[in-house]
This record gives sequence, structure tokens and C-alpha cells, in this order.
Amino acid sequence: MRIFLGMLAAIGLCACSDVLNTVHTEQDCEPQGDLRVVCGIQAPEDLAALPDHSGLLISEYGHQGIMGGRLSLYDIATGSTRILYDLASINDLRLGQNLWGDDHCAEPEVFSPHGFDLSQRPSGRWQLLVVNHGGRDTIEMFELMKNQPSGWALEWRGCVMADGNSVLNDVAATDNGFVASEMVQVDSFFNGGLDYILGRQNGRLWRWTLQSGLQTVPDLQGVGFNGVVSDNQNKRFYVNAYGENKIKIFDRIKKLTTGEVAIEKADNTNWDSTRDGFLLVASHQANLLQMAWCVSHGQVNCNVPFSIYEVNIDTLQKKEIFHSDGEYFGGGTAAIHINNQLFIGSFAGNRLLIAPMGYGVN
Repeated sequence: MRIFLGMLAAIGLCACSDVLNTVHTEQDCEPQGDLRVVCGIQAPEDLAALPDHSGLLISEYGHQGIMGGRLSLYDIATGSTRILYDLASINDLRLGQNLWGDDHCAEPEVFSPHGFDLSQRPSGRWQLLVVNHGGRDTIEMFELMKNQPSGWALEWRGCVMADGNSVLNDVAATDNGFVASEMVQVDSFFNGGLDYILGRQNGRLWRWTLQSGLQTVPDLQGVGFNGVVSDNQNKRFYVNAYGENKIKIFDRIKKLTTGEVAIEKADNTNWDSTRDGFLLVASHQANLLQMAWCVSHGQVNCNVPFSIYEVNIDTLQKKEIFHSDGEYFGGGTAAIHINNQLFIGSFAGNRLLIAPMGYGVN
């Protein structure tokens, strides 16, 4: 969908300066009431809690391959950020071995990350799966390790090529591979945008295992698939159909959609790291023209209002746990819950938001 929004912005459908009223720059680093930001982080589109909850992994979004990005770590105790993997890592180190991915997939020449997912492999080793738009659409595989005395580090362990026609968005580990969401196909760039406007299904979910390779999940499509998570215990996928304002719940055993949760423009979903059985979902409250403006002005704050919802996967009940009018920080795409605080990223700007649970909610 961001490709389509970029197209709208490029042809000037949202060129008017009064679409959004206030634009914060990366220099706006002062707190505002209970809200504070960490500056100097390029478009923190997706987030994951470290295994010990000492900090966050951050996907510094490369704006759909337009520019390079990186994977970084934010340390909660010190408030510091350091790079774990970027273009310099690729070109200077190239120490990784392809142990987990397809044999023919080599470490990328360009790195431009998007959605990602941290999980434990059956062996207990920590795996970070990352959507990469750097010159090609791939799922890159990293091992997260805690080294002494340097602390947490990433090492490339392989990759899987997309089919060549897919624009991927997010990825989630399964017990024997992964699933990846596709928002649109490359060869239907303009038609994909029209499909989105008209509500025609244009998104697919891909599943990969080492034994079977990459295949589409049958009987599951939607309008603008965005974030995805996998419930490996209950054998379900939760897929955000951004253009349908819902989360679709797909049963892997029954091979059909068994439920849905209505959430407006659901972007990324993450598991609540403090409680089992709860999802945290970012929801935008904006029209296409506002989002297109944010895409075309990706270096500054996108002051689109948004909410964070928690969803109980047993009851499918949702509850709003955060709301922002977007003026200080907008366009939120992912949330992590640690120590009664929410850490929230965005696909635009250069800041990470830190807010108390329940902020902005009546």
C-alpha cells in the first residue's frame, strides 16, 4: 500500500499544504507532558522486545527500498541506540553463513528493511526475520546472540527470495519456517491501487518451509495485507487487512478464515511481551490523501491520528490502550509493552515515542 500511496503523492493528489496542520521535524525532541521521544532513529517502522526486556530491536525503514535502512538496538536503561546491521555491515564484514535459508540466496548487496519478527527456533536460538526491499524483495534471516562484553549482536544466517512479483510487508515465524504478507504485486502496480480503492482483494499470504519452499496460502486473500503474526500453539495466522479495516484469523489446520476483529486501518501487530494471549495492534485514523502526504514527507512527523489496541486472542475482544491526535507524534505503526510503558514506532520521521499505558484514552 505504501507504494500506491507514494504514487498518489508523486502525482500531486495530496500536494496541498493544508492537509496536515503541524509538521514536527527531527529536532523536536523535547517531551510533551507524559510523552517523550528518542530522536535520531530513521523511521522506526517495526519493533521487537529483546529477550531480556532490556531494550528494543528496531527496523529503521528504508521507505520501500528508496533508501538504505538498518537494524538497531535501543537500550532502555541508558537511553542509547546503536546499529546492529546496515550497509556497512554487509560490505565490510560478510561473515554470515547461509545456514537457515535457501541455498541460492546470498547476503544482500543493499539493505532496506521493513517488517520483522523475533522468535526462538526449535533449537532455542533466537531468530530475527526481516523483510528487505534492497534491490530485491527477500526475507533475511539473522541470529540474535548475546555476546560478552559487547552485549546483543546480530549475525546473518541466510535468506529467502520472494517470487519476483511480490511487494512484501511483514513476516512472522512459524514452527518450521515463516509466513510473509504481500500488499500488492509488482506487475499490477496501478491496478493494485485501484483495487485498494474499490475494495477488491489484492493481498496474499506466503508461507515458506525448507522442505516445500515458498508457496501462497490458499483460500486467504484481502485488501492491502499489512502486519502478520503467527500463533504457533493454536495454529493460526492473524493477518491485518489494512484496506478492509479488520484482522483476519486463519486456521492452519482447517485451512479457512475462522474469525475477524474490526480495527480501522490495522498496520503492524506484535505480541504483548508482558502477557500471553494478547496482541498489540496499531490503527491509523486517516484517509488515503493524508497517508500519501506522509509517505512523500517521510523525513518528518506524520501527524495522522492513531491508536494502539490490545486484542485478547481467546475472546477476540479489543480495548484501546493508547490514542494520539498525531500532533506530537503520529502515524504509529508498531507498539511494544515493557514496564507499563508503550514504545511506539512510525513509518515516517526520525523519532521513537515512549508513552504510559492508557495515554489519551477516556
